[in-house]
Amino acid sequence: MDKPEKKEKEGIQLTIIDKIEALMNENNINQATLAREINIGQAQLSKCLSRKGSNYIGIDTLIKLSDYFKVTVDHLLGRTSLTTVSKQRSNTDICRNLINLIETNAVNIVTGSVDDCNYKMFYFSNYLSAPKTKKKNLSGSKSAGNDLYHPKGIEINAFIEYYLKLRDLNKKNELPQAFFEQAIEDRLNQMRY
Repeated sequence: MDKPEKKEKEGIQLTIIDKIEALMNENNINQATLAREINIGQAQLSKCLSRKGSNYIGIDTLIKLSDYFKVTVDHLLGRTSLTTVSKQRSNTDICRNLINLIETNAVNIVTGSVDDCNYKMFYFSNYLSAPKTKKKNLSGSKSAGNDLYHPKGIEINAFIEYYLKLRDLNKKNELPQAFFEQAIEDRLNQMRY
């Protein structure tokens, strides 16, 4: 006796499969890796993405896929053309761009103080004169203290401080160019976010 032919999926099911496959191709990821990353079995994901059969993608799996690819569930359902919620740039990319702005003199750095603490600040000298820094009291604010920055921001601030110290040593010929470049590259490669 012949097995009944599996019916091909259609409509919204096919749209979801197309969107997921497009995201997998865009991110150069295979089914095995995706299944591991979203913590479901590879066989289950394979059945969900099969164009034939009756296995549907559950809402839990749809949410996991949405979170993993940083897209809205509406995008996976084909209801919106918005592909990403917000693809955050890595701290390494952000710091490389900041280095470029500093090295090309697109920004200048001034020191300002807040509550007797000195801070480095960037300003675009081609557009404005140097800002006048004023003391502000942050101690009464709700976000004062250690809660002021997100870990991503803390890492960028620490890198920029490190970069500026090494840059000053390099400009004073106290740190050879090769060591300076290697130290900066090593620090960039160690970034977590």
